[in-house]
Amino acid sequence: MPDLIIDNLTMRFSGLVALDEVSFSVKNNEIFSLIGPNGSGKTTLFNCINGFNKPQNGKIYFNGDNLLGKKAHRIIHSGISRTFQNVQNIPFMTILDNILLGANSRIDALDTLKRCVSRDQRKTEESMALEIMDFLGMANYEQKFMMGQPFAIQKLAEIARALVSKPKLILLDEPAAGMNDQETREIANIIRDIRDELGVTVLLVEHDMNLVMSISDRICVLESGKILALGKPNVVKDDPKVIESYLGEPLDA
Repeated sequence: MPDLIIDNLTMRFSGLVALDEVSFSVKNNEIFSLIGPNGSGKTTLFNCINGFNKPQNGKIYFNGDNLLGKKAHRIIHSGISRTFQNVQNIPFMTILDNILLGANSRIDALDTLKRCVSRDQRKTEESMALEIMDFLGMANYEQKFMMGQPFAIQKLAEIARALVSKPKLILLDEPAAGMNDQETREIANIIRDIRDELGVTVLLVEHDMNLVMSISDRICVLESGKILALGKPNVVKDDPKVIESYLGEPLDA
């Protein structure tokens, strides 16, 4: 059974149709990419999945659980986390404390009590965060303040914060935006490792087509809130409708 099912999803904003009866599924342990021009509905779809927007019609299921109507923090507890197009870090906090905000999203009343009476809970969370930082190549950055850090480190901290909540599905919103070619290649390797080594399913929004084509199992192309094409990378990149509406010219094989 697929991890994520989007069924006939429709989202309107004051008469503007941002998503128009969108349907697709993301399989377990898959890297699934959403592409399309600005305003095509990609981020709106992310916002519907994690509870920021409430669609007018349709259904969203994750591992058989209906997500619609759930608050964002409950959806995190269901095993879904996300990053954002623009980094959401707090500059005057350390990188470690920024990352630990992701662990806080899963804390319940009992965990809060444990923190009050013992440092064991904090040590457990710190250990998990440090492991993720090492996994992402950020070892020895934990006590550095976020302010003034290279943009690539800030983007990695955003990914680390999403991973520290122990997701089953991670939504990555333009993780390579603002990166140079070398950094983009490193991000591509990290996304593969998130899937292959951590066992986390990836739903990706990205404009870098070389990145998308190199790591995706399947690609969904959105245009004006509708699905223009859906399939494996080699099929999507050669689709005449996709070339005309989005790519502009065929991509190299």
